[in-house]
Amino acid sequence: MSINVCIQFKVNMNTSLLYDPQLWTLMASTALFCATMSMTPGPNNVLLASSGAHFGVMRTVPHIAGIRLGSTSLHLAVLFGLGTLFEALPVLHQVLKYFALAYLLYLAYKLVTSPVQSTHLDDGRKPMTLIEAALFQWINPKSWMSTITLCSAFTLGGDGFWLSAFLGVLTFNVVGFPASFTWVFVGAAISKKLNTDRRKRHFNWFMGSLLLVSLPMILR
Repeated sequence: MSINVCIQFKVNMNTSLLYDPQLWTLMASTALFCATMSMTPGPNNVLLASSGAHFGVMRTVPHIAGIRLGSTSLHLAVLFGLGTLFEALPVLHQVLKYFALAYLLYLAYKLVTSPVQSTHLDDGRKPMTLIEAALFQWINPKSWMSTITLCSAFTLGGDGFWLSAFLGVLTFNVVGFPASFTWVFVGAAISKKLNTDRRKRHFNWFMGSLLLVSLPMILR
């Protein structure tokens, strides 16, 4: 009997948090933070713009879905203690850094060396798949930075932690999904201007350079 009363009390207490103005003020701040992180340049957005330019919006949808899947799994993993594991074993975090560095260098190379002649555009080229995009979030430094910030600065303490944490996961996806499409649409719009091999080559070099600009985030 006492166990049932205790459970009912906790349910009522957590439900009452939904009417707490502090929670929704925090969620408004969370939405602004998520919009900033989702809209500003970073590896994901550079790759989305490039994919939109080369493959169009529809063929880039699995890439967007993969970003959301990977970001959500990373977000939940940090909430459930992966961050604590990295604190206990810093070498794992260093290994992650070097994987990120190597993969970003590889992606930059692939962008710069992408074929530009119309007869070779389909030779071995394809947009990033859902699984590839999801796994990339686990070595993407910007994803880690935003996730750790969300799990610490944008959660309530005490009894409100888990409710605010899971609302943060929801908010990040609600804001991040349309933000990703924005970059794809920008890339698709740019593709109309890429009507010569020279312009396509310059675009590929520019996008590859933007990826390299993100490397200091890993090395610092």
